Amino acid sequence: MSNTKSSSGRWIWRIVIFLTLGLAIFIGYSVWKVQSARGRLAGSFPTELTVLQYTPKDVIADLGGMKVHIPKHCAEYVEYDSDSTFGEKRKFSLQHLPASKLRGFEIDVRFPEMRCQDNDAMREDRRRNFLSRENPWIGITINSGAIYPKLGAGAIDALVMAVTDTIDKPGKFWFDNFERLPTSDFGLEAYVVAGMDPRLGKPARESLDTYDIFIHRIAEGAADTYITCNKTDRYNGIATCQMIFGMAPRASVYLKVMFARSQLPHWSKIKQSTFDLLTSFEVR
Repeated sequence: MSNTKSSSGRWIWRIVIFLTLGLAIFIGYSVWKVQSARGRLAGSFPTELTVLQYTPKDVIADLGGMKVHIPKHCAEYVEYDSDSTFGEKRKFSLQHLPASKLRGFEIDVRFPEMRCQDNDAMREDRRRNFLSRENPWIGITINSGAIYPKLGAGAIDALVMAVTDTIDKPGKFWFDNFERLPTSDFGLEAYVVAGMDPRLGKPARESLDTYDIFIHRIAEGAADTYITCNKTDRYNGIATCQMIFGMAPRASVYLKVMFARSQLPHWSKIKQSTFDLLTSFEVR
């Protein structure tokens, strides 16, 4: 009788152990599948950054010396100085204090009203216009905090010098040598690739593989805005521009703004509107 009870007890414990192991394997597999799906959706972004693409609450932090309160529907891929950087062990936290310093984030807004994706209709509008040549949506990448010293005001001067230096001292790569056009576009100095495209035997400036550069200078002659525009996007035939500028002395912030090339005539308004948007988040 006792042997029967002992045998039954061992079988019960075996069943419990097998069920526990099976449950652990199932949970582990489920977690792995979720992480894999997130990785595919996020492309090159780490899983933790995918989780933070849409921040669960408003962002209250320090942005280049400004105390800001950013609505959660505006800020995406939010990073803080306390988060890990490239080469470090990943460490992302959802818990940050108002004094925490922002290192970077992104905002997609519709120009000219500069409205974020605050509802389903706006998100659908951005999706619908994404492949439009007249796309009114602009993408803003904000860099500050620990990485700002490397991207501060001097960064624009370095970009400009890299272009203008090739006028007198051309490099060995035909697509990296520029010449300035005699006329300006929209209040900007315009530069195109100089010489001939050796592959096609036609002016390099006409090659779809090259890009144009536009520079704005302030009264003293120093450059404060640097814009590059491609001829066509290889994937959907839509030309885009990237505008780089800083917010100093108002804030230690370095900005990259992407917009359709059709919006280039409005570059100054886009720049000012971006500045105004970010300062509107400031908490006095």
